[in-house]
Amino acid sequence: MFLFVQSWDIVRGKEKEYTDFVLGEHLPVFRRIGLNVVGGFHVIVGAGPRISHVVAAGDLRNLQEALETADFLRITGSLQEYIVNYSSRIFRHTDRVKLETYGIGIGTWRFNQHYTLIPGAEEEYGRFLGNEYSAALLDQGIRIKAEWQGLVGSGPYRILLEGVAENIQDIAGTIISDEYRAVKRTLLTRYARQYSSRILAPTGRVEVAFILGEMTRSL
Repeated sequence: MFLFVQSWDIVRGKEKEYTDFVLGEHLPVFRRIGLNVVGGFHVIVGAGPRISHVVAAGDLRNLQEALETADFLRITGSLQEYIVNYSSRIFRHTDRVKLETYGIGIGTWRFNQHYTLIPGAEEEYGRFLGNEYSAALLDQGIRIKAEWQGLVGSGPYRILLEGVAENIQDIAGTIISDEYRAVKRTLLTRYARQYSSRILAPTGRVEVAFILGEMTRSL
């Protein structure tokens, strides 16, 4: 499984035009060329850009073919009228977290952690992640959804650890809990460096388009 993540900030004063463009043109073009959009997120806490647009792909070749189409180049060029600070990155799912399905999660929040693994610590880190770290997060209401490795694109970190929660209260409670602070200290001492984290809320735009599409098909 692969993720193609585009990030940007909306030009101030163009919020309505941006939303109309995303719902009326951007998402339909992505759907037509085979890019499976699974989420749109707004960064609430953490470094920007503020918007993340997430595409899931089962095969890297199919993803690459879609990104090379004239339609993708055209719609991404048109998007620039409404945004600034654009960047993109491709991630590959690692084998350290079991991934059964990866689709649109209606209304779910994200606690995303970014870091680079210390060379030589990968095997021990895998055991730590699968046992102590995942358990500590789950006890606080955050489920580890997936772990991704950056393949292409800018950014100092190599690992994206994606956590899912029902609300921001669970995430905030986790961050200040003694249990989580203890396991995070172990993560940073033994296994990881260049650490940062972000809290992301669903924008609602992708979910609205998905629901409307499902309703249209059922008519």
